[in-house]
Amino acid sequence: MKPFDSINKSFEDRFDPKMRTIGEAQLQNYDDQKEGIPPSKYFSIEFSKSIPEQIKNFLKGKVPDILDYSEKFGIEIPHADHLLRFIDQETYETEIGSALPKNVSLPASRLKIINTTRSYEVTIILPRELDSAELIVNITRNLFSKLSGSIFFNEKILPIEFYRYSVNNQKQSSAAIPEILSMVEELNFSSKSLQAFCENVAESYLLDHKKEGLKIRKQLISEWGEKFKSRSLSTEEYHTIDTIYREFKELYRTNPVNYNQALIERIQKLNAQLQFILPHEKLDYQKFKQKHFPHFIRSVKNKLEEISALSGFIEEFYDLLNRIPEGTDIETIGVQIRSRMQELRFDRKVIQFYVPDMPQNPKLNRIRQRFPLNLIKMLPPGTPLKEWSKEIKRLEKNYAESIYSKIYASFYGLSEWTFTIQGEKDVSYRESTDYQRLKKLLSVLKYRAPAIDGLKSTLGVILDLNEQSLLENKEDETPRQLIPLDDLNKAWSYFISSILSMQYYQQPSASATLPQGFRTDNYMSSIMEFVDRQCSLGINHFHIVKLLLLIYEKKGTNALNFLLYCFQRPQDILRYTLYLTTRPQTGDISLEKRLEKLFQYRDSLISVYQNRLNESGK
Repeated sequence: MKPFDSINKSFEDRFDPKMRTIGEAQLQNYDDQKEGIPPSKYFSIEFSKSIPEQIKNFLKGKVPDILDYSEKFGIEIPHADHLLRFIDQETYETEIGSALPKNVSLPASRLKIINTTRSYEVTIILPRELDSAELIVNITRNLFSKLSGSIFFNEKILPIEFYRYSVNNQKQSSAAIPEILSMVEELNFSSKSLQAFCENVAESYLLDHKKEGLKIRKQLISEWGEKFKSRSLSTEEYHTIDTIYREFKELYRTNPVNYNQALIERIQKLNAQLQFILPHEKLDYQKFKQKHFPHFIRSVKNKLEEISALSGFIEEFYDLLNRIPEGTDIETIGVQIRSRMQELRFDRKVIQFYVPDMPQNPKLNRIRQRFPLNLIKMLPPGTPLKEWSKEIKRLEKNYAESIYSKIYASFYGLSEWTFTIQGEKDVSYRESTDYQRLKKLLSVLKYRAPAIDGLKSTLGVILDLNEQSLLENKEDETPRQLIPLDDLNKAWSYFISSILSMQYYQQPSASATLPQGFRTDNYMSSIMEFVDRQCSLGINHFHIVKLLLLIYEKKGTNALNFLLYCFQRPQDILRYTLYLTTRPQTGDISLEKRLEKLFQYRDSLISVYQNRLNESGK
């Protein structure tokens, strides 16, 4: 039997297999609770200070209902910490540093993708007053356009294999403000924008920037982080931070070597403190670093995410066991804790007999005596024989002092605690040395958390930039795109926002909030007239909008569900139809002929997909 197998088996013998089983009912209950959370709960809603109180109150009462509406049609967006901002034109122009184009009418909207956290920031630019039904409906359309349009398209349509080969290679990298600030600190990034801001601060406080520059910079980054948490960053600060990131992206794109080296040094420094790269993993990580740098970054990031998750798990259950709410299932908690311990052993994240203060038995002691034979294989090639003993002790120390050993020891303390609670000896455990050791371990994990989170965040930013660079380098190898994804995204966003807004305001409770009420015929007539004008100008994505509206009109009942079915279960006819609908005009294919053929395309799509629906029995 292999040594690691013996370790696993000897520890597993202590537990009844039934105790390691989480019932199906518990899992189903967890899923049901998660599904019951409305989408509006995943959005933080902000208003700029310049928005009148009356408008704030009106939108606060209306927006959650709009955010939740599209889910009834199966249009779901990812559960994440999204941000919805309402600002005025002046605030927006200050943030972006330029005037809003004259041809943009308000309300307008902007979508920012935060790749590192897989969340979105939706900004709605409001007019000075909301004094007409048209303005309120247009705010609703802007919301649906970004949420049920762009976000849904990005998260639920593009990942489908049918569309993936056509994904636009010009995807832009982005980062949230905490990620940008962490990156500046971790890599000690020297930004012209940041330096200029620090100089202004020094001048305003009559300080010598040359002497106090580093202190000002550090304090400024810390203050910005706190202001972001309290939602109190000024527009100038927002703009400066955004400019810092744009500077970094450009410098990293042109010369990544220096920043990659700084990142490697930061990883090495944290690893020296935490020993999260274990002795038996070092050779692989060394190869990744030299030959596959993006994979190296991803691997380290995954490790830090795992450590953060395990530390959070420990902290959560420590708090739970300290207060034990009524109805708490201690047995299930114990099962979950011991399951994590088993995973750590099975994945070789811990060597049980190297974890300090763990109870040992003769079997483990025998394995420990033979284990140095395994450690010899981990020694660097060419290590002198006389150094073997010293190097083996160093490797043993690495295992013992690893952050994973501290996590495992914490789990062990929690596990023992659950046993004492079940035996009604909780008071005696709180007075034991085991409990004091658990508290000490928890304080160590909390102390290390900021450094782990900071590096993890920076790794995410650098990984995103590396992946973007790989896409750009392969641009010439990309086959011709048959599906016009950018046009399809715009068309879907326009179409779905128009239809959902119409259906939303057909509800008496919603139309009652409009000053002049809502008339469906007038609304759809104006939509169709606008689409026809844009089609006559040859704007490609409006040809797709026209096609979608024709399908919607002909299908009638359940038309929206039918179109969602078409996009989420695509067939080749969809690719071909979209290509024909947007292909460049030639001498043989006039704009008029293309528009005439939309009716034929509509009938073909409906026929093919309806047959498929009939065959599936839906």
